[in-house]
Amino acid sequence: MDANTQSNLKKRHKDTLFRLFFKTTENFLYLLRHCRKADVSAEDIEPFDLDSAVALRVRRNDVSFITKDNRIIILVEHQSTINPNMAFRLFLYYVELLQLWLKKNDVNIFGESKIQNLPVPEFYVAYNGTKPLKKNVSIFRIEHEGLKIDATVNIVDIRFENLEDTKPGNALAGYSFFYKVYDDGINAGLSNEEAFKKAREQCMEHNHMKGFIEKEDYIMFYKDFLDYDKQLEAKGKAEGKAEGKAEGAEKTISVAIRSKIPFSIIENMAKEANVSHQRLDELMKQCAG
Repeated sequence: MDANTQSNLKKRHKDTLFRLFFKTTENFLYLLRHCRKADVSAEDIEPFDLDSAVALRVRRNDVSFITKDNRIIILVEHQSTINPNMAFRLFLYYVELLQLWLKKNDVNIFGESKIQNLPVPEFYVAYNGTKPLKKNVSIFRIEHEGLKIDATVNIVDIRFENLEDTKPGNALAGYSFFYKVYDDGINAGLSNEEAFKKAREQCMEHNHMKGFIEKEDYIMFYKDFLDYDKQLEAKGKAEGKAEGKAEGAEKTISVAIRSKIPFSIIENMAKEANVSHQRLDELMKQCAG
């Protein structure tokens, strides 16, 4: 597997595990308290995401919650590389979530009454990369003839060595510790599988991510990641006709769909194998039927 493919795969599985781990309110609270530097309780927030609302080809936001008083929508995106367009991307996710909020609350935007008290956004990027973090904000701005929209994103360093609280009970510390061990293993020349196993073993030894790494969600993710990793490696070594490779890739994607693995992984598998959006739609329908 070439270096670029391995790097892209690493970014994708970090994003996917981030979503799986922090989609629960209990784990998300540790992340949110680190972002906000303020105490928040489970009674204050609830999950609010695009998983069931977006079209198949639209990328989902990573993690989002809404305060139960409908005042604030909190969006957190994981990044292992700094993207200068993050503020714009988060702004688009917020607009999608607003549409979902309007629908859930039966708000008629075509009526004569003015819409009151829309939930406002809080944007965060949880940075867990290897390069130094040079700035802590990202801004997207539209300003033209009286129209002014500002979207400011706070970039928060969640790398293990930069956390104040690294106790085993801290869910954020557990996630960051896992990838510290994994990254150290990769840098030491371990394979993806070896680095994953070492990270899992170290987490269990130090009581990090307690319970999660034995759960079905993690085991499914872990198995799928390694299977996909081996597929990519085999693809890089194999020689043969493009048609045969495409057929093999579609079979692998179909198995992944039937196994109900996270859609973000399926989408990336299709992209890596040059399977078109249209063909992926067809495979999804076939597997659903």
